[in-house]
Amino acid sequence: MTLLLDVQHLSHEFSGYKALDDVSFSVKKGEIVGIIGRSGAGKSTLLRCLCALERPQQGSILLNDIDLTKQNETSLTQIRRQIGLVFQHFNLLTSRSVAGNITLPLQIAGWPITKQKERVEELLRLVGLEGFGDKYPSQLSGGQKQRVGIARALAASPSLLLCDEATSALDPEATTSILNLLTDINQTLGLTIILITHEMDVIRRFAQHVLVMDHGRLVENGTFLDLLCKNRDGGPLQALLTECSPQLPPEFYKSLQPQPAPGLMSVLRLVLNDQATRRPLFSQMAELFQVETILLQGGITSLDNKMAGDMIIALKGERLFEAQAFLALKVQHMEAMGYVPADS
Repeated sequence: MTLLLDVQHLSHEFSGYKALDDVSFSVKKGEIVGIIGRSGAGKSTLLRCLCALERPQQGSILLNDIDLTKQNETSLTQIRRQIGLVFQHFNLLTSRSVAGNITLPLQIAGWPITKQKERVEELLRLVGLEGFGDKYPSQLSGGQKQRVGIARALAASPSLLLCDEATSALDPEATTSILNLLTDINQTLGLTIILITHEMDVIRRFAQHVLVMDHGRLVENGTFLDLLCKNRDGGPLQALLTECSPQLPPEFYKSLQPQPAPGLMSVLRLVLNDQATRRPLFSQMAELFQVETILLQGGITSLDNKMAGDMIIALKGERLFEAQAFLALKVQHMEAMGYVPADS
C-alpha cells in the first residue's frame, strides 16, 4: 500500500518546552490511524504541524511526497486544501445555514456556484443530513453539528482527514454514530483518516493503526492488538488501557497471591488473535488436563473487522502448569497475574 504521509524526526519547542521530541511514523493511503495520549502529550502540536499551521523546528512531513516543512506560505495555501479538519467543538458559523457552512471552503477555493450547490447536496447525502441544508447550527444536535463539520471538511475532496477530538463533546450514542460515519467514509471514498483523542475506547472501536504519545515522544506504534500484548506495569499505556480493558474484580485482587499452593486457582490475562478466538481452547484444556476455566472479566470483541479476545480467567485443577503451557502456545499473549483461593 502506498504511503500518503511520512513523518520523520519531528521536534518542536515552545519557550524551551519540548512539545514534540523526535517523532517518526508513516501513514498508508486509505488507513485509519488513531493518535492517543493524555493532556500535554503533544497531540495538538502534532496535529497543527500535520496541517501546516505550525512549522516544526526539526524534521520533515511528507504529504504525497511534498515536504510541508520546506514550502512557502503560497504553496502551503494550496496544500492545505488536501487536508480536511474536523474539530471537537464543531467550529460552525452560527450566522450561516448548514449548506452555507459546507459551502465556505468551496467559495474560498473559487468553485462555480452551480458546482457548489451540487457538491453540497452530495455531501449532505453522504453524512446523512439530506434536507437539512436550510437549517442553522442552533437547530441541530451535537451529533448533527459534527456531521456538518465532517461534510465541510470533505468539501474540497481532501486526501487526508484530520479529526481533533471529534467525538469528545458528544454523548455515547452520537459518538458511535460519528465513528460509524467516519468508517463508512473511509470504506466508501478510500479516504485516509487520522483521529486524535484521549479516549482509548474510541481508538479500540475505530483505528486500524495506533500511535501512543507521552511527553512529546511517540512511545508505541502498532495495532490495538499489539498494544494489548504490551507490558502494562506502569507508564502511559497502562493508564490508557485501564479504561477499556478488563480488570481483576476487587474480591479476587484482594486475595491474589504470588506463589502457587494447594487449593489455589491460577489467574491469567489472555489476549487472543482472530485465529485463537475460533478455537475451543477451554474445552480442549478440560479434556487434556482436567482443569476448569472460569471467566472473571472480559471476553471477545471486534478489532478492525477481526475477532480478538482480551480477558482474565482463572484455572482450577491439579495440572495447572501443563494447562498454562498449552495456553501460552495457542494465544497471542499470556500474563500470569497470580493465584487466588478456589472459594474467592
